[in-house]
Amino acid sequence: MRLTGIENRWAEAAMGAIFPGSREEGLTDIRAMDVSGFLGRVVASVPSKVALGLRLAVWIVALAPLFVLGRLATITSLAQADRERVVATLVMSRNYALRSLVMILKTMGALLYAGDDGVRARMMVPTKPKSLVTLRVKGATAVA
Repeated sequence: MRLTGIENRWAEAAMGAIFPGSREEGLTDIRAMDVSGFLGRVVASVPSKVALGLRLAVWIVALAPLFVLGRLATITSLAQADRERVVATLVMSRNYALRSLVMILKTMGALLYAGDDGVRARMMVPTKPKSLVTLRVKGATAVA
């Protein structure tokens, strides 16, 4: 099972709403990464039920503007702010299945995003912190 071209564009738009990057922080927008190639490798390597769940998540996010914004549109035709609002609304849904499917898409995006060298370098803790704070607990006893 492979994602179609339109499904890849929908997934890229949805992940771009979740991981837009930040020039100020030096973080790359996920859309500059190979989203479709990554998803293609994921879909090819997971069981068919998992691939179907990922595809369903893409479709839900893609068609959600109709229900969230009341507009007959897909996620790709929205401005960035509206994309972010759609995804945020889905993640906060009271429906567990809906929330979980969107979180699958977010998780896949996190795997790709954290695998980027530039992003990973920004996430690393410096080897020599400028200052350390020693924490002390008064009156604590060990419980065996």
